Amino acid sequence: MMVSSASDDVISEVVNPRTGRDLELGKVLDGVAAFAASTLGAEAVRALSPRSDRAALEREFALVGEMEEAIRAGFSLGGIHDLSPLLAAARDHGALPPDRFLTVAATLTACGEVRQALAGSRLLGLKALGERISDQTDLLRAVWRAVDERGEVRQDATPKLRDLYRERRGLVDRITDLLRRYLDHNRDLVQEPVVTQRGGRFVVPLKAGARGASVVVHEMSASGQTLFAEPAAAVELNNRLREADDEIEREVHRILAELTGMLLEEEGHLRRDLATVARLDGLYARARYGQAVRGALPTLVEDGRIELVEARHPLLGDRAVPVSIAFGGTKRVAVITGPNTGGKTVLLKTIGLLTVMAQSGIPIPASSRTVLSVFPKVRSDIGEEQSIEQSLSTFSSHMTNIVGILCDVDERSLVLLDELGAGTDPQEGAALGLAILERILEIGATAAVATHLTPLKHFSVSHPGVLSCSMEFDLETLSPTYRVQEGVPGRSCALEIADRLGLPRELIERARGVFTSGEIRAEEIIAELERERGAARRLRANLELERETLRKLRADYEKRLLALQEKKTEAIGQELARLEGEIRAARKELSALIAQARAAGSAEERRAVLKRVEEIAAEVPAAPGPVHRPLAVREGMVVRVRATGKVGTVLWVDGDRVGVEVRGRRVELPPEALEPAESVPVPRAPVPTLGPVREVSLELSVRGLSVSEAEREVEAWLDRLLRAGVSTGRIVHGKGTGALREALHGYLRRAPYVKRFHLAPPAEGGDGVTIVELG
Repeated sequence: MMVSSASDDVISEVVNPRTGRDLELGKVLDGVAAFAASTLGAEAVRALSPRSDRAALEREFALVGEMEEAIRAGFSLGGIHDLSPLLAAARDHGALPPDRFLTVAATLTACGEVRQALAGSRLLGLKALGERISDQTDLLRAVWRAVDERGEVRQDATPKLRDLYRERRGLVDRITDLLRRYLDHNRDLVQEPVVTQRGGRFVVPLKAGARGASVVVHEMSASGQTLFAEPAAAVELNNRLREADDEIEREVHRILAELTGMLLEEEGHLRRDLATVARLDGLYARARYGQAVRGALPTLVEDGRIELVEARHPLLGDRAVPVSIAFGGTKRVAVITGPNTGGKTVLLKTIGLLTVMAQSGIPIPASSRTVLSVFPKVRSDIGEEQSIEQSLSTFSSHMTNIVGILCDVDERSLVLLDELGAGTDPQEGAALGLAILERILEIGATAAVATHLTPLKHFSVSHPGVLSCSMEFDLETLSPTYRVQEGVPGRSCALEIADRLGLPRELIERARGVFTSGEIRAEEIIAELERERGAARRLRANLELERETLRKLRADYEKRLLALQEKKTEAIGQELARLEGEIRAARKELSALIAQARAAGSAEERRAVLKRVEEIAAEVPAAPGPVHRPLAVREGMVVRVRATGKVGTVLWVDGDRVGVEVRGRRVELPPEALEPAESVPVPRAPVPTLGPVREVSLELSVRGLSVSEAEREVEAWLDRLLRAGVSTGRIVHGKGTGALREALHGYLRRAPYVKRFHLAPPAEGGDGVTIVELG
């Protein structure tokens, strides 16, 4: 799955190699590729090229948008490897080494997790892509049956291999016992009382003088003082051990060959799966890039309009100053003027680069209000480029490129020309520049042209099809602000800059005297327009500041009003609760007094009871406000608090007390304080219930959640499992750094109703899944 590097010339039907280099699209693709989760995704990004099919681009935008939403919901990619080299090695060499199957297992597991994560998604585009991934459960199980987590063939991979290893262990035990006895009985010959191996055979280290003993010498130490010898009694057992090792090696090779054969049988499916995962990872990289640069997917049109709003050059990072510019439509050509180093070239590159990024399906660092046309051709002449082979000067190189552009473009093309007319005599350069501008207008192409030549400035102001704009320059600091001023041509500011830099005033005046009166008047008009525009911008900024202040005051007022109303509701509820308590206490005492009066034996005792009854009647407070008939409330009912008019939801009913949630606050009221309300949705937090649960998922995914969020989800899920009578479930937390898994395991240890928990088998998720048993 090899593609050309993004550092190579970017060539497509939309951009040619020169434009690809001018706009540095390859560097942007490299930056986007860095957000991919695998080399497959990175290669998919670097293989992107601008397209001119608007419908296809909008479908691509929809997928990138879905991926952004999926990432916010916790979707991630990881553990994916390009299996193409491994599959090629399997075809060329037969049995693969066992450790290579760890890469296969990791990729199959990751693909399965992606397939499962997207299976129930409401994001239909991603769900359709996920459905293309094949189910490789059987192959994954076969890998884990044969290979362990260390990348070695399991000793119990097959019954035969298990028996061979059992036989080998028995032989090793017999040989080592025999050699230890030999060491004990021949201590005078022993150099060191240990059993070791040489050439795959168990031996003992003997002194050099033991050559005459009944032993087979396999090796001698460098000093010649130690012989690594095999006693004659151990030869037969060592031979049988060697035979067992050979049989084990043959069985291991057979297992690996069989497993490799299974892998190759699935090669077609695996390559399609890898292509799908590469596609998903390419979308994943673009979505993450868009989030990282605070980017957006622009609105696409086909009428030649370009409306950049708060656009930033993607390669400048935090140094980029947001720019806004709109041209196209009736004003197909934008002429950008201003002093050198004023940002004209950066603006041209921003216009072109964001256009081809959008046509490559990549979010652009700009406001979502940005509108871009889809251009079948984008052509540029930006920067210095000489042709040594053709002996062309800079000017000649530019003209050769511009001639090619004028022959190549049409009314649906975007043309970007930097410093038009420069590099030669100013008058001739201006004349050529005017001719080129008029030709572009005749063709009907959309174009952005940077220049500092005065005749081109005058042309841009007078022609109805041209937008004249300039790059603002701060003469106080002698630095560009990079803000675009539409409708006003820019001055070169050369004389002002020279004056500020210390050129003698007499030379400044001598240079100014060279200007014609018309040129002087034009510069004065431009300067006046700039001053007026600056004043208007300051006024607009002040108005914006005042409007923001008013907005904050209004928000603060509404917040205070809401808090006051809620406090009023709470105070009324507390007062009603207090009165209810006093009345209940009085009723209780009255009942006791009545019983006491009935049991009284004398008139004096009855009079004392009657006096106490009168005192209670005087103490009991009158109920505030009109008496309402109590509402027959029930849990979940939408009600209105009579005192405040606020709508809430009944959380619980306990006799003559009702719990109501109003705007996230819980109050306790009597039924008569409530009245029916329309069934409108009221924001409320989920309230746990103790009733039985009919349906509950046996698996909970908490990938992408924080520890506190995950613990809340797990607690609620375990509660549902208990009430549904389910004793076992799976928590999918992913592998990652393991921090979330450890935190959840700590929580499960503390949970009293968790009987036990353990990690899932490798074929069912391994370290990324925890099985929970409830008791």
